[in-house]
Amino acid sequence: MTQLHNINEHLNCYLYDNNKDPIIQFFNLGKNELFITSGTYNQIIFVLKGNITFSYGRYLNKDLNEGNFLLFPHGFKCAMKIKENSTLIIVNLLKINFCNHFSLEMLYKLNKDIKLDTSPYPLKTNAVIHNFLNVLVSTIEDGLKCAYLHELKQKELLYYMRAYYPKKDLFAFFAPILSEDIVFSELIYKNLDKVKTISELADIVNYSVSGFKKRFVKVFGASPYHWILKQKAKKIYYEINCSQKSFKEISMEFDFSSSAHFDKFCKKEFGMSPGTIRNNNNKLNAVSNL
Repeated sequence: MTQLHNINEHLNCYLYDNNKDPIIQFFNLGKNELFITSGTYNQIIFVLKGNITFSYGRYLNKDLNEGNFLLFPHGFKCAMKIKENSTLIIVNLLKINFCNHFSLEMLYKLNKDIKLDTSPYPLKTNAVIHNFLNVLVSTIEDGLKCAYLHELKQKELLYYMRAYYPKKDLFAFFAPILSEDIVFSELIYKNLDKVKTISELADIVNYSVSGFKKRFVKVFGASPYHWILKQKAKKIYYEINCSQKSFKEISMEFDFSSSAHFDKFCKKEFGMSPGTIRNNNNKLNAVSNL
C-alpha cells in the first residue's frame, strides 16, 4: 500500500465517493456468497480473481470466469453467486461515450445491418486493461475514492476499450443497450419503472403520445406496448428464479389483478406456470452444485 498524503482533505471532500452506489466498487467475496446488484446503472463487471455465476432477466446461471468482464444492462437486478473466493470490480457507467469522435450510436450504425443479439458477451482483459485495473485497485486500497477521479477512470476505461478491442467485439459486448438514439433509450430505461402508462412515459420524455410511439418504434424496433411487456416478462422471470419472494408478492409487485392473471401471463410468456419455472431452476441449481 502506497502512502496517501493529505488524507483528511480527501476524506472530508464533498466529492469523496461515499454514495450507496459509488461509480467504482471493489469487492473481495467468499465462496458461496450471493451478491445482487441494484440495476440502477449500466455496469461493467470485472472478475480479477475467482469465478462466479450470474443471472439477470432470462439469462440464468451463466459463468463469468477470472480475467473476463461483462456488461450488465441497467433496469435488471443481477444475482451473482461466488463459486470460489473472488475479487470483483464493478464500474457504474454514468455516461457511455468512447471519445469525442466515436459514440455508441456510431458503433450501432456501423453494424445496423446485423441483427442485435442481446445475450451476454464477455470479453477478456488484455494487458492494458489488466494494468489499468491494478492501478485502480491500488488507489482504492490506499483510500483514494474520489468521485471526480472515478468519473475520469470510467471515461479512461471506455477509451481503452475503443482503442484495444475490435469493433465487432464492442458491438456484441454493448448490444444489450445499443440503439440509434442512446439518449432516448437511456431515458426510457431510467423512467420505465416510475410510470404505469405509455402516456406517462411520453410525458416524462417530452413527447406527444403519437410522436412518442413513432420515435419509440424507430429506436427500439417494436411498439411501446410490446417492448414494455417483454421488459416486464424478463424482470418477472428473474424474480421467479432468483428471489425468495412468494408468487403472490411478485404478482402484487408487478400489478397483476389476481394470482390467476399472473399464472396466465407466465404460461403465455414462458410456456409454463411460475411454479414449474421455479422448480426447474431449483433442479438445475441442485445438479450444478454436485
